[in-house]
Amino acid sequence: MKKILLPIVALLILSVMLITPAKAKTKEPYSSYIERTLIDHGKQWVSEDGILHIRDSYWAGTETGSLGTSKFEDWLSMNIDLATGEGTFNGKWRLTFEGRGTFSGTATGKISQGYLITGMFIGTHATGEFEGFQKKGSLNGMLTDPTHSILYAEGTVCYP
Repeated sequence: MKKILLPIVALLILSVMLITPAKAKTKEPYSSYIERTLIDHGKQWVSEDGILHIRDSYWAGTETGSLGTSKFEDWLSMNIDLATGEGTFNGKWRLTFEGRGTFSGTATGKISQGYLITGMFIGTHATGEFEGFQKKGSLNGMLTDPTHSILYAEGTVCYP
């Protein structure tokens, strides 16, 4: 009897574990304001067709938003048509919240008229009190001069 009862109990426990629904993530609105300055121009060249190529430029500044205030860092690559000011960008970003943890991810988007910025971001890597968090959304802003920009980001934060 014990030989039959033990496997049945084990199967029942396993069945309950498989049927129990996973805890749903909580989603909340997210918004922030970012000011950043160009620190390192990265590698730059202009191709024969008039496209400015920038690789691994480094920007740093602050982000103030739904999660608090953090140091903002961004490593960007861009391709911009010098005749039209139209182009694209992609990069990686990191937020460092003093004594609280970090949040990092990627962003992609477009540059219009040489100074308007629109795009999307997603953050899936976090440490400290943000571990397990994710955030995604849209961003828009502008270059206020060749070495400074402001951005507005909005979307959602998913809490584990």
